[in-house]
Amino acid sequence: MTRISRRARLLAFGGLLLIFAIALVLLRPVTAPLSDAEYIAIAKNTPQGQLYFQNHTAPCSVARVWNVQVNCDYIAAPGTPTEKFRVYIDPRTNAVVDFDLQFDP
Repeated sequence: MTRISRRARLLAFGGLLLIFAIALVLLRPVTAPLSDAEYIAIAKNTPQGQLYFQNHTAPCSVARVWNVQVNCDYIAAPGTPTEKFRVYIDPRTNAVVDFDLQFDP
């Protein structure tokens, strides 16, 4: 059985503490999250949102997981494809991160 030196154990423990400290800083919870209406307003104020809501009145829902997802899906009639408007917002910076769009303007 190989003995691990005290210095190696201290370095490993220090590295582990450093990883946990970085994770704590990066994964900290949002101190004052916005309301659902405010996230929907951010999504509607994007250029894609303004184009989508010219012709659609679909209600929006907000899902909070890693990012905040604003879903405004619309089904015109049974058997037709769903028109998607989904915006992903970073809750720490309230910046739009990504879009998932599929609709006819």
